[in-house]
Amino acid sequence: MEEKLTLRYKNSEVGVKVPRENLLYFIKPEDLPGLKDEKKSIRESLKSPIFAAPLSEKVKRGTRVVIIGDDITRPTPRERIFPVILDELNRAGVPDKDITVLISLGTHRYMSDEEIEKCYGKEVTRRVRVVNHEWKDESNLVKVGSTPGGIPVSVNKLACEADYLIAVGSIVPHCLAGYGGGGKAVQPGICSWETTGKTHLLPMYKDMFLKMVGDTENEVRLEMEKVAEVVGLNFIVNVVLNDKKKIVHIASGDQVKAHREGVKVAKKVYERKIPDLAEIVILSAYPADIDYWQGVKPLSYAQRGLKKGGTVILLASFPDGISPTHSEMGEYTNRSYEELKRLIKENKFEDLVCASTLLQHAKIMEHSEVICVSEGLSLEDKEKLGFKQAENVEEALDIAFKKQGKTAKIGIIDYGGDVLPKLR
Repeated sequence: MEEKLTLRYKNSEVGVKVPRENLLYFIKPEDLPGLKDEKKSIRESLKSPIFAAPLSEKVKRGTRVVIIGDDITRPTPRERIFPVILDELNRAGVPDKDITVLISLGTHRYMSDEEIEKCYGKEVTRRVRVVNHEWKDESNLVKVGSTPGGIPVSVNKLACEADYLIAVGSIVPHCLAGYGGGGKAVQPGICSWETTGKTHLLPMYKDMFLKMVGDTENEVRLEMEKVAEVVGLNFIVNVVLNDKKKIVHIASGDQVKAHREGVKVAKKVYERKIPDLAEIVILSAYPADIDYWQGVKPLSYAQRGLKKGGTVILLASFPDGISPTHSEMGEYTNRSYEELKRLIKENKFEDLVCASTLLQHAKIMEHSEVICVSEGLSLEDKEKLGFKQAENVEEALDIAFKKQGKTAKIGIIDYGGDVLPKLR
């Protein structure tokens, strides 16, 4: 008997058939119900924030406000959240002309005008200025100090010139920050390559690259929050979503305390218990599937549900290829973890952010074999990454069975960009 299941691929679904006797687990986000009235709930959150004063008490006419918003790689329903925040700022006396939305690209590619309008909605783009964090241009950055750990902080000068700084985002698992959201909007969102690179390399010193996801008190998350503190992040609006992109929870207020309250709900949605480790994992990378730079995250989470030496079948569209902004990614992916560490310590990498992702990729490849089903990655791309090629999941499963044996137990992860397997 076969079990017939569906997995997300781009904005539709693909069917997957596996022998019922081999299926060990099938996990996806917990389907918590969405809020009955999103607008009302957002307004109430802004008026009664966590460990912070309401927006109406902190801004007034003449206050220059910058709102940091995330980019196309994140599922945040910006078009539904931002109009409510803008209206609340208007009621407090701040006109639209004194509000700027700064897109927290980190080191991702710049978004086009069409993408910005699609992500933020016509209402927002018509009311206020929405701009990319142009991290490639040093004239857009200003040095503002260092963290207690000694990491120099350079940040987009629009944030520094603001009288009040707000960050909007969603709380999902993250391979280095534990969970997204909170101060992560500032670092890496609107910081320089150097600041981002040095925070992202912190796990190297303890070889922790596959162990930090889900832990909000890890050293990378805490250092990111120190950067946000140095920059002066005043207020966050973070949401938790179900797999239908409905808001199930809103956490507004202090960048640390409000974030941690949101994480409590996020854990219920995204951390999914499994009975045992599988020999084969079929993984949908959605929604972290715009390029492999994003896809490395779900691939790293999947290792939590896979035995060492197991096989991952990676299902992802990756329309932007390996990475449109980190060319070294494709040049060094065949290097071992220890060799990469040596090159980094010898200052062979200019792009420290890329170096961090390469280390994470190397740890994944030490732990597993990867068979990739992707129309966006060329055969050459897959070979560079050390992946095996398959045209579809059925072909990939045949390859995996030859390696792992016909009785191999299979785990299936849908919506893998946001799902973290956890052993019972």
